[in-house]
Amino acid sequence: MGAHKLFCSEESLEEIFMFKEDHLALHNIVEQFCDVVLNIDENEISEKINDNPFFKSLFKREHSSLSGNKDKYKELANKKYANFLNDILLLDLKQNETEKIRDQFGVLAISLIDSFIENQNYHFGYTIDNKLGSLKCWSELFKEKPVNPINSAIIIDNFLWNDLSKYRDENDDNIYPILENLIPKSLEVPFHLLIVLQNKGGNINKEKVKEIIKKMNKKIVRNNGIDISVVTQTDTRTFHERVIITNYHYIYSHKGFVSFAKGKIKNETNGDRNWVFKDINNYVGQIRKHQHLNNALNVFNLINNNNKNETSLIFNIGNVNSPILSNFN
Repeated sequence: MGAHKLFCSEESLEEIFMFKEDHLALHNIVEQFCDVVLNIDENEISEKINDNPFFKSLFKREHSSLSGNKDKYKELANKKYANFLNDILLLDLKQNETEKIRDQFGVLAISLIDSFIENQNYHFGYTIDNKLGSLKCWSELFKEKPVNPINSAIIIDNFLWNDLSKYRDENDDNIYPILENLIPKSLEVPFHLLIVLQNKGGNINKEKVKEIIKKMNKKIVRNNGIDISVVTQTDTRTFHERVIITNYHYIYSHKGFVSFAKGKIKNETNGDRNWVFKDINNYVGQIRKHQHLNNALNVFNLINNNNKNETSLIFNIGNVNSPILSNFN
């Protein structure tokens, strides 16, 4: 549940497993974190499992699945990439073609000869304080390398908008610079932004949230629009961590994302922004993908709980169907 769906040909899948050392990172991603979907009818799966040891090993995994879906492959053949917004597409295309899909749709599209995955395995830690080497603004976090591919983000920060009289400044000095650098201008689909807020004190109400969303949509503009939604919660234990999770990246801040005020440091913090599969070839314990999945599942459960038990404190505003949460359905 929650795993990325991988779409690829049987031949490509066999190559990944037969020549594991040549495709080690991709092999480990597929084996550990992907629901594999093949271009066959569902009733053919049993035959494939019996005939192919690689498929059998994928089928026997505890937390991921192996299935068939010819209709989805028809969509791929017709280049309907907007129907695969949180998936991994292993395609028989040139590198410039997979790069174009990543840029235009925010989908992780790659080929077996693509070097994209290997190039993501770097660490970017940061500090925000008054010492040498500190970030001077949030835009510097994305200056060295953009967070790509991306079409969706979920911000979880229990310090954000705690004092509604200051939300404009918090947005101007923090949230807007983050979003301006996070959201690609090349996207040909609407960007989906979901914000999870702590509302234990009851300082946030539905009408105010709608007003803030309206103003944010005027401030951050992209050709194909930005779909903003807000979810409130009162469970500070479950949502203690301050993070931004995107389709394939994880941005962590120890003390939240409200760090600057009028060009100066308001709250010192530190953290990192990394590809969720970083260190997948040699990790012990967990990588960011485990935390990414855990936070996404918590948000998914929160949304469902709010739908069933809405109050003045806990509620959902806007389209909360984030592509990041699509694989929990």
